[in-house]
Order: sequence, then structure tokens, then C-alpha cells
Amino acid sequence: MTRANGYLAGRTAITGPMAWKGSDYGARSEWEFRFTPQHLAEIEAAAKHLEGRGLALSEVTPEDFPLPTLGAELRTMDEVLRSGCGFALMTGIDVDRYSEDVMRLIFVGVGSYFGTSVSQSHRGDYLGDVIDRSEAGNERPYRRGGTISMHRDPSDIVGLFCHRNAKEGGLSRIASAATIWNTFVAERPDLLDPLIEGFQFYRPTADRGASPALTPVNIPVFAEDDDGQIHCSYIPELIRSGAQHDGGTLDPRAEEALSFFETVANRDGVFLDMEFRPGDMQFLNDRTTVHGRTDYQDWPEQSRKRHLFRLWLMCPHWSAPTRRLHIFDQADRAGGGIPKAA
Repeated sequence: MTRANGYLAGRTAITGPMAWKGSDYGARSEWEFRFTPQHLAEIEAAAKHLEGRGLALSEVTPEDFPLPTLGAELRTMDEVLRSGCGFALMTGIDVDRYSEDVMRLIFVGVGSYFGTSVSQSHRGDYLGDVIDRSEAGNERPYRRGGTISMHRDPSDIVGLFCHRNAKEGGLSRIASAATIWNTFVAERPDLLDPLIEGFQFYRPTADRGASPALTPVNIPVFAEDDDGQIHCSYIPELIRSGAQHDGGTLDPRAEEALSFFETVANRDGVFLDMEFRPGDMQFLNDRTTVHGRTDYQDWPEQSRKRHLFRLWLMCPHWSAPTRRLHIFDQADRAGGGIPKAA
């Protein structure tokens, strides 16, 4: 297992597979994981098995979605997510073969091999729909169209399953948090202090429940897990909103640090862009990577709009962070998630 070996205290560079650059990777076909005919047959059989059990999506475990050979490969991939590059793209599912309900079962079933699904909002959605609903009012970024800036989600793993892609654009952009840290160490070590000291994050009104608007303690952007691995909590929208709460402002040096983080994450050669195609599944380690979305042109017809399913997974089998880096006071289960509104 790759360790950061006390990088935080020593302000030293992180080495190993989690400190990758987009320029390290060639054509998608060289690093994607393609389901074989046997894998696909197992997935279809498992979906039929699960469909007949009548379980809620939040209750699904690997035992409910048996994958005799693929399951072992997914468990190996879990180690890649945790201690390796922190991302995986799986492809080969024919979305035209299944109803939307069956695709949801498939995604939740595959995701259960990596972790425990938790609620993503006050709605209690254990399987979110990434689709432009901005006409409905003030929506979270995953329910709006357009660009999404680089960030992490407050979970251990975020998974996306493409049902329909955009007419043009909408690439998934990811970057290694370790590489971003290394760039700070090499180019701007003077900006690390505010990121290590952290910020009080703003908790959106609908999702915070009865808790205060701000987190009671500062949440560091760069921290270490108990095993010495990097744990990155970069959510600039909530950091800036927290600083501006009750008329405050963000310290100029902190603003410069956040801006430099964004610049590095979007630097050519650092980020890796993935084109989502129908049937693609992406899983990202939310502790060791950051992700965003490029702008896109959607289809005008509602039935053709870009649509992905999203999972938030918590991984109790991974090491616990030194500081519980939760934005929300209450946990859904497995140490994460947003409680459903009463």
C-alpha cells in the first residue's frame, strides 16, 4: 500500500501510483476496464436475481448481487481505488438492452462491491440523477447543467453510470490530489498553511437539518488518514460561502491558495478528461482525487437529455481519517451521507 509517509508535517512530495498526471495516460482503450461477455452475463443474471428480491436500493449488498468471477476483479479494483491511482472506468454495458429501473439495479449492485451507499441529499436519494433540473429552481450542481469546477464529494467513493451522454462536451475531468499537493510543495509552499489549517464549510440550508450553517471546526483541504495517506477536502463553493457567511470575507492568502489549487487541477498535463459514453461506469476515490465537468451542449428533447446515475459510497474497510472530515453533523450510515429531511 502506498503511503504518504508524513508528507504533511514535512511538506514533502508524495510518491507512488496515487501521484499521477493525466499526461501519464495514453488512449482510453489502454486503461479502461472492459466487461467481458462472461462479466456481462453475470451482471444480467445478478440483476434478475436482485429484481425478484424487492429490496430497497440502499439495502443491496454483494450477497444480493452475486458475481462469481467479476466480483473478485472488482475487489482487486477496490485496492486500486484506495491505494493506487484512485479511479476506474468500466465499459461495455448495452444500455439499450435494459430498462432504466434495471440499470439502477445494475449500478447499485456493482457499487456494493466497493462500499455502502449513503444518502446524497435531504431527499434521501441513495441513487442520484445527474441531469439538468435547473429550471426547477435552486438546485445542487449535479442537478444543473454546464461546467462544474473541480472539487470532491463528501464520501469515500463517488460513482457515475452514464445512461445518456450530451450532444457535445460534458467530459469528466479528474486530477490527483497528491499531484496537486506536490505542485504546491514545488512551486508555492507559502500557500500551504491556510489549506492545512482549513476552513469552516457552509452547509446548504436544505441539507443541514437543525445543525448550524457552518461546520463547528475547520476542515483542512489537505490532511492525512491514519495510514498516512492523503485526504483531500476541496469544495471551494462551500469554503467561500462559509467565509462570506454573515458578511465575512475570505482571507486574501487563502483565496490565492484556493485559486492556485484550481489552476493546477486544470493545468494541461495534470488533469485527465474522460468522455462518458452510454454504459460507462466511473468510480473515483474522493479522498485522493478531485473531479469536475467541462461545459456541454445538451439535447433539446427531455427524453434525450444527458443523464447519469450517481452513487456516494462509504468504505468502512478503509482506514479512518485522523479527523472525521464530515461536513454534516449527523451521519446516514457507515460514517457518511446526508440525513433525509423529516
